[in-house]
Amino acid sequence: MTDIILGLIQETISGLALGCIYALIALGFTLIYKATEVVNFSQGEIMMVGAYVNFFFLNLLMALSGGLNGWIFLLAFIGSVIFAVLFGIIMDFIINKPLKGEPVFSIIMATISLAIILRSLTAILAGPLSIIPISPFGDQTFFLNGVVISILDISIIFSAIIIMSGFYYFFNYTKWGISMKATSADAEAAQLLGIPVNKVYRYVWIFASLVGVLSGIMLAPRMALIDTSMSFLGLKAFPAAILGGFGSIKGAIIGGIILGIIETVSLGTLSFHFSWIKEINDIIVWIVLIAVLMIRPDGLFGVSKVKRV
Repeated sequence: MTDIILGLIQETISGLALGCIYALIALGFTLIYKATEVVNFSQGEIMMVGAYVNFFFLNLLMALSGGLNGWIFLLAFIGSVIFAVLFGIIMDFIINKPLKGEPVFSIIMATISLAIILRSLTAILAGPLSIIPISPFGDQTFFLNGVVISILDISIIFSAIIIMSGFYYFFNYTKWGISMKATSADAEAAQLLGIPVNKVYRYVWIFASLVGVLSGIMLAPRMALIDTSMSFLGLKAFPAAILGGFGSIKGAIIGGIILGIIETVSLGTLSFHFSWIKEINDIIVWIVLIAVLMIRPDGLFGVSKVKRV
């Protein structure tokens, strides 16, 4: 019984780290949806590109400096953040601005097309072979009362807490954050009040790109491989956003953490004791999603909209 409990604790910590990454990706979905009521289906591909870009900067800086140290990781991170900002501006320019006011279906198809293009271009530029990422922590672990804890997982959890706290402060206590909340509530009213709605949309796309790239940077060393299949993990974050309540930032975070823990525990302890669970591990998050939506159709933190006729 003690071994089972220790295993569950260890898997919960690992699942919490995975869930934090899912939460960041789901946050990207939510930010775009809250502001534009459009689902950005290229969020997983942005995460994948972020992992490749960070690896490229690491290798470039290593070649220039002739070694690897903490400063190299920091500079590569800063370079990846700058890339994310520029990429967000480009997405606003090629997707949001030209298609503003067009049917939602047109914008959704544009994001799907962007996802396919990004995946194909990445495969062409990076090649078909998987890349082994470089982790600042390697495979270091430590023991805590018999529980093996990865330093990488702990760093992911703390990094996600810092990022999410930064977003919380930005959205609730800064001028542009409050402007984004006002625009998502009623864009026309916000514009009448003097809020530059077009700039707000641009910042939303930048933030969505930023959380996608940061997710890729954190996920790559945890997967121990970088390849184009990483983009499909973005689909696992999509049910996290729906589970929490699509359009709810708090829901995206909690939904991602819940699904990350469920996936890790089901692949570990539950699969060991019930072999059939291993066979459905890839779809277990969708099963949980359907079960929750049967009880709460708007998600855990979603608010049902009442339409007057």
